Amino acid sequence: MAGSEPYFVECKEQYVSKERGNRVVHYFLKDNSGESILAVVGTERSVRHMFYVVSEEFISAHGADNSVQAGFRWRSRREVVNWLTSMLSKQHRQGDFASMFLLSWLS
Repeated sequence: MAGSEPYFVECKEQYVSKERGNRVVHYFLKDNSGESILAVVGTERSVRHMFYVVSEEFISAHGADNSVQAGFRWRSRREVVNWLTSMLSKQHRQGDFASMFLLSWLS
């Protein structure tokens, strides 16, 4: 990796609304300079069924560099977590980082 080239080092899940039937969750990626960007927005479409889409903010900033396009969707939280994990720098995914990351989602 180039010294000044930005890369993602951390993911964060933030619940915007926990109201049953109207849940919203945001997933952020933080880069090596400390800047966070909204990557994925999850909304509840029906009771216990979430729908996840890549954010317009992420597409505008990083769309050409990555594997997602405008309108890209996921149907499960697991798919979102897998994609976010894949976006993290390889150096940060080595060792026990991946398991620590997944445990942080559960807390």
